[in-house]
Amino acid sequence: MQIRVLSGADVRTAVDMPAAIESMRDAFAALSAGKATVPVRLPLELEKGVSLFMPAHLHDSGAAGAKVVSVHPGNAERGLPVIHAAVLVLDAETGRVVALMDGTWLTALRTGAVGGLAADLLARSDATTVALFGAGVQARTQLEAVRCVRPVADVRVVSATGASAEALVAELREGPDPLRAEVVSDPNEAVEGADVVIAATSSSTPVFSGARIEEGTHVTGVGSFTTEMREVDAELIRRARVIVDQREAILEEAGDIVGPIRDGVVDESVMAAEIGEILLGRAEGRTDPRQITFFKSVGNAVQDISVAARVLEVAERDGLGTVVEF
Repeated sequence: MQIRVLSGADVRTAVDMPAAIESMRDAFAALSAGKATVPVRLPLELEKGVSLFMPAHLHDSGAAGAKVVSVHPGNAERGLPVIHAAVLVLDAETGRVVALMDGTWLTALRTGAVGGLAADLLARSDATTVALFGAGVQARTQLEAVRCVRPVADVRVVSATGASAEALVAELREGPDPLRAEVVSDPNEAVEGADVVIAATSSSTPVFSGARIEEGTHVTGVGSFTTEMREVDAELIRRARVIVDQREAILEEAGDIVGPIRDGVVDESVMAAEIGEILLGRAEGRTDPRQITFFKSVGNAVQDISVAARVLEVAERDGLGTVVEF
């Protein structure tokens, strides 16, 4: 049996952010249309983190496979990525393993891409100012994706790790397409006048006050992934039109929404739509320019397998990676 092995560099070469955003359109439309099989991911608790096992099959495209992703917050102190991942791609007809690829960059890419898709569907068309909570890889890809769909000009970075925030701001100011960027220590100051607010942290408690979010703002939350974690507070959930990646997964894993439901602040109907339902024309996104919108994603294996299938297609065409006998 031959398997194509693809490094993180191969993945970067094969798929850029605009292509990843298009993959998210296909993936979430399939998910909400019932044309994808996606078991709720299985967590394996480890001593200092958690490993998640995430299989998926997209029926129409035939893409199939599984990702194993480990989240170890303490890795940052060791100079290691917080997230490590690998993706196994299967031939849906035979079940044969056809590819193994690095999933660490793929995870950051697809998470950023769905945030970009959400901004494209929900943020006001004139959105230019972003408040970014977090300065790690996930935060960077979220910002990159929003820049693909909106004319971002100003970025305010809030991070518990000051050095990473300073480094990101320097990159944004000096890059090929420079932005006005600054490190902001006060969360309230950061969200004041922001058109888009992004929470991409490992915090277990809200990183800003939902009461301070102004009318017309779009908020994306991607950092929390357990029912005990909350990056945003109940006040934001109460005030916003809430769009999610998948209702079932949200109720299993998203403390941002499960917490307010459990506390009696809202009920399950607070989830106005899945993002795939908007793509399919079954639900509306933003319904008023003054409306606050909130997109919550806990991550879904359709994202990984959809992007992985596109990576493999390009890799086979361009000869990327290494084909090994197994």
